[in-house]
Amino acid sequence: MSNLTNFRPEFVHPPGSNGICPKRIGRLDGVFQKYIDDGEMSGASVIIVRNGQTAHLKTYGLADIETGRAVEIDTLFRIASMTKPITSFAVLQLIEEGKALLNDPISAYLPEFRGGKVLESVPDSDAFRLVDAKRPMTIRHLLTHTSGLCYGGSEPLTAFYRVANITGGFEGFETLERAMMRLGKMPLQFHPGEGWAYGYSTDVLGRLVEVVSGMELDQYFKTRFFEPLQMNDTDFRLSPEKAARLAQVYTKAEDGSLQVYPAQYPYAPPQLYLSGGAGLSSTLLDYARFLQMTLNGGELEGERVLSRRSIELALENHIGGLTPMGGPGFKFGLGFQIHVDPGQSGSPSSKGAYEWGGYWHTTFWVDPVKQLFVVKMSQIYPSDHLDDHPKLRHLTYQALLD
Repeated sequence: MSNLTNFRPEFVHPPGSNGICPKRIGRLDGVFQKYIDDGEMSGASVIIVRNGQTAHLKTYGLADIETGRAVEIDTLFRIASMTKPITSFAVLQLIEEGKALLNDPISAYLPEFRGGKVLESVPDSDAFRLVDAKRPMTIRHLLTHTSGLCYGGSEPLTAFYRVANITGGFEGFETLERAMMRLGKMPLQFHPGEGWAYGYSTDVLGRLVEVVSGMELDQYFKTRFFEPLQMNDTDFRLSPEKAARLAQVYTKAEDGSLQVYPAQYPYAPPQLYLSGGAGLSSTLLDYARFLQMTLNGGELEGERVLSRRSIELALENHIGGLTPMGGPGFKFGLGFQIHVDPGQSGSPSSKGAYEWGGYWHTTFWVDPVKQLFVVKMSQIYPSDHLDDHPKLRHLTYQALLD
């Protein structure tokens, strides 16, 4: 891990430095410009950092088609689930301070999650039944998405969430405390520890941080991460001045053109729900500072936010034989997906690389072996038809000279 003491991601080092071929990395420009020219996205930005130095920092296209506003390096993006690693690290901070333990039942801190139920199908029938969970849901289950909480799941489970008015985690007109009171009564998709499902686990962890620290989540993040790491543009809510730098979210219209998607968060109307799983907005440079801290083993420019051992523990496989969203070749740690087998995944990333992305088509990965990380921002939904993220990965690694 790097012992970097002076990190300036906005400064691009000379072409060819840090073992990255300038001609080969330049292939990125044509690839991203084609997505924009073809109307697949309005704009994007990419930063590639190696050995603590920025080797590639480019913006493409428009942040707002209607006004002609270009994507800049300080453009703000809704990072959605890229909030999750920050919330997960907040929990690890509290564990370091002796205020919680990884295998503690969440009900010890949030009693509304006591006595969980699992929605099971009845054999040889179309019916479902509620049964007692075999074991308590723990903090570790929540950090690894093995809690049984999900973003809806099967139709019977979705109906429970709909009746309880549990939203997707992006917005809400009530506090995190009140929303978690209802979520704690929702049935689980499976018994804790017996499956992997993406969902509200990290929102629950956000509420855990509030209860244990005695601070609202936005204030905790500000004092424990954003101020020490100089992430000055990252927040749940934006001032009008910063909102002017926010990229629009787009979607494909029936005629193939891009039209504005009505994403409500983070500033209009003012939201009360501080989603630890999806609520932050940030910039390319701010998130680069967060990732460099992880690559440094929990410290950046003399500010230590986590111990080196906590970072190492977070990057272990904590789900055993289960398979996360990334499919074969990937496992899940404490807040990150971990690359464990390139032969299964087909990914050029090194073993031990960690990654995640966001709902509005943002992504990152960190490769400790190559001392490399990449952040890519864009704003389009849905984006399942796009292949720019795997292309970005291959285009990055084909440019490495060592």
